[in-house]
Amino acid sequence: MKSLGNVLVVDDDPDLLDLIGMRLSAAGYGVTLASSGEEALRCFRLQRPRAVITDLRMEGMDGHALFARLHAEAPTVPVIILTAHGTIPDAVAATQRGVFGFLTKPFDSRELLARVAEAVAVSPTIAANEADGAWRAGIVSASPLMDEVLRRARRAAEDNGPLLIIGPRGVGKETLARAIHHASSRADQPFVTLVCGTLPPEGLEEALFGAPKARGAQGGLLTAATGGTLFIDELESLPPIVQARLLPLVRKNDGPFGIMRAGSVPDVRILAACESLPERAVQEGVLRADLYYSLAATTLVVPPLVDRPEDITALIASCVEKAGENRRSFSPEALKLLQEAPWPGNARQLVNVVGQAMQLSVAAVVPASLISQLLREESEREMVCFDDARRGFEREYLVKLMQTTGGNVSQAARIAQRNRTEFYKLLGRHGIDPATFKVQT
Repeated sequence: MKSLGNVLVVDDDPDLLDLIGMRLSAAGYGVTLASSGEEALRCFRLQRPRAVITDLRMEGMDGHALFARLHAEAPTVPVIILTAHGTIPDAVAATQRGVFGFLTKPFDSRELLARVAEAVAVSPTIAANEADGAWRAGIVSASPLMDEVLRRARRAAEDNGPLLIIGPRGVGKETLARAIHHASSRADQPFVTLVCGTLPPEGLEEALFGAPKARGAQGGLLTAATGGTLFIDELESLPPIVQARLLPLVRKNDGPFGIMRAGSVPDVRILAACESLPERAVQEGVLRADLYYSLAATTLVVPPLVDRPEDITALIASCVEKAGENRRSFSPEALKLLQEAPWPGNARQLVNVVGQAMQLSVAAVVPASLISQLLREESEREMVCFDDARRGFEREYLVKLMQTTGGNVSQAARIAQRNRTEFYKLLGRHGIDPATFKVQT
């Protein structure tokens, strides 16, 4: 029989622990038993339960402390607290802090099963090895931090509204967006991707909305994504004029959209992604505030690989498993180097290095010397070339100038000792819109 989901039960009374375990097992749940708060934390990270039941009064770490630790680590996992009559006020207070619910001892078995069913219903499956976890099969993760991201992603998939994914390059934002699409009601419809940084600014509008002659019912990625999902990566690289045209679609309201008949909005769900600190992009005038806040109503933040070391080992194992004829094992010293590297390029960089190592190794076991060489080469590639550094400085200077002058182009051009025409070209080259810096009156 298919399990209804795994439930972690915590109690220092062995008889009560066994009783609850038997009741839940008989009802079809997978059950993990823990006799202390400390053991429960270890089991929680290993088992990825859909819900937790814990006694309030326990030796050592009590139910309050356990809930605080679980809630800090995974606030979307429902926790049910068992309490005696004398501690009902404590349980009510716990509910106000975010506990899903509480049961009074001695509890009725039917009430127990009802509460657990309610908890599991609001706690989606995130384990890739479960039948209904196929939606996230492309995401390799063993980290509690990513568990929480996936729980939120699974819930967000049930919504049809816009969503913003924030995270540094290489963490797998597109992979997460695809997983959300696969878990949604649009799974059988197209998933279309636009990576803004791969096209010149002048080509992005045509890529999204189609060539001018094709506007109407034809052309562009929006047309290709009709009925499905459009994922826009590197949102901060989208020119302001294109952001303005995209806003009505994100808000799902009628407006001057330019590619459709008046009064119609394409049936497309918008998922967007940008690197960390989008608020800074808003302050710098790169990202429209109204577009950002419309997208950020639902936000997922993907942590960098350095914050989830468990995933380094999981990603290495996944690469080895998929390597085919290039499959190699890694020496303990090589694994240590991989596990301790900073990985500024995150999972994408790690997968690239591991793949190269297996392809280049002439021995069945990849040595530490080869990993050291590849990491050195990666570090050299991470260095920014002079032209890129100069462009970065130029852009920061222009943003600061526009902030200082409140968007006054004439004043800014005088300070920069450039004529207005040349200054406007500089702003356009960096996708900076003076209007976003003007003081609202």
